[in-house]
Amino acid sequence: MKKHLRMAGWLLVAPLALANPGKLVILLDDSTEMPLASLQGATLLAGIHLDLGQALASELGKQASFRVLPRKRISSSLQNGDADLVCLYLPEWLPGPFRWSRPFLPNADLLVTRRDQPRPGSIAALAGQSIGTIHGFHYPELEARLGSNLVRDDAPNASSNLKKLEAGRTRHAAVNQLYLRYQQKLGQLPVALHPPLVLNSYRAGCALSRHSRISLPQLNRAIARLLHDDTVPRILAKYR
Repeated sequence: MKKHLRMAGWLLVAPLALANPGKLVILLDDSTEMPLASLQGATLLAGIHLDLGQALASELGKQASFRVLPRKRISSSLQNGDADLVCLYLPEWLPGPFRWSRPFLPNADLLVTRRDQPRPGSIAALAGQSIGTIHGFHYPELEARLGSNLVRDDAPNASSNLKKLEAGRTRHAAVNQLYLRYQQKLGQLPVALHPPLVLNSYRAGCALSRHSRISLPQLNRAIARLLHDDTVPRILAKYR
């Protein structure tokens, strides 16, 4: 519950980012899976989000605190000051009046296809074909290139989309590179796939709430230190 402040006879609601000055409050999408996050209900147990959030908080002299929300509530919660930041996003995924950090974490959006089906040579070749996607996610490259010919088959998460591929309900699915490599490392891909079609390679960053006590220069300096001392590469290496 938000803390309340009384000023000049008015009862004001303090954003959580202001009410918890010793904590760095970090938002997390509840559809996130390993290697980005292992979730048990609303509790973050492991993954890149946990390691990175704790490292950032330490650099900023704070304690990391994670809030798990449905993806569609991330933007409004950040705008309201319910948290300081959300990481591993791109601005086009999260419209809003946020301050964006330097991009620093490499990833890519990929299109995977069952090996017993023809591999598309381009995004244009996917027009009119059902693609496994995640509910609430934006796929800018697919949307821009296919427009009304983009046929989404939404699922709660990437694992559900791989199960649809296995069952033959779809021939294609959009996944991120970190997730796919982690599944390959564990040997847990449920179906044989063609080499993926790269939709977009990028470096993700963090969106900082305008209510946060952390300034954008402070955040960027913390990220720079984590890159300089190889903390970020070491975190990623744990899951490759």
